[in-house]
Amino acid sequence: MMPEFTLQDVTADDSAGLAEVSGLFAEYAEWLAPFVTHTTIAQELDLLPRPFAAPSGRLVLATTPDGRACGCVAVQQHDGAVCEIKRLYVRPEWRGQGLGRELLSAALDAACELGYSIALVSSIPAHMPEAAAMYERSGFVRTHRFEDHTHAEVEMVYLRLDLGDWCE
Repeated sequence: MMPEFTLQDVTADDSAGLAEVSGLFAEYAEWLAPFVTHTTIAQELDLLPRPFAAPSGRLVLATTPDGRACGCVAVQQHDGAVCEIKRLYVRPEWRGQGLGRELLSAALDAACELGYSIALVSSIPAHMPEAAAMYERSGFVRTHRFEDHTHAEVEMVYLRLDLGDWCE
């Protein structure tokens, strides 16, 4: 039986939720450290909830029935009606239970609510093959590089999803 997770939006006035997301972002950065030499996560931690705050973004926190934080995802505006799904992270003990799909679904629903027509995501297939496969199973297709990553030595995959069907 798959555990049930609670997904909640984290807003600027939710200090406990922001602390949980901050911890998850820090774990995500540490998890990526062997593969990337620089990320913008440290800057994001200093600015939370920006750049993921309303009215153009969203932070989503996943918790277990007993309140333990187990994953997160963020949506931010990329350009105009295009958003980017960022920082989808599930703690190792909760992986393989469908939480990544639930978080992605919540992010795409948020993108629709926020009025976006296209969602972008990037991934490192050598380090997160399950994530890249999940995005493609969800309808994302490979696209051109849309972000200037400073870790050019790492193979990145860039994907996009037309939200038309998703938002109906």
